[in-house]
Amino acid sequence: MENLKYVFRNFSLPVPTFDHLKQFQREYERQHNAKLTNSQALAIILDEHKKSQEVS
Repeated sequence: MENLKYVFRNFSLPVPTFDHLKQFQREYERQHNAKLTNSQALAIILDEHKKSQEVS
């Protein structure tokens, strides 16, 4: 992913969605012993979603 271009935007999330993001980060850290930023966690979630849509 080193050669990817990045887009920086500010946006808001509903509290339940943000809570889900934080829970994903905590679970990822527990499973992989690695911390993620909010951006990294969101990128993983969106990539997983994209992959799940390709299978359908």
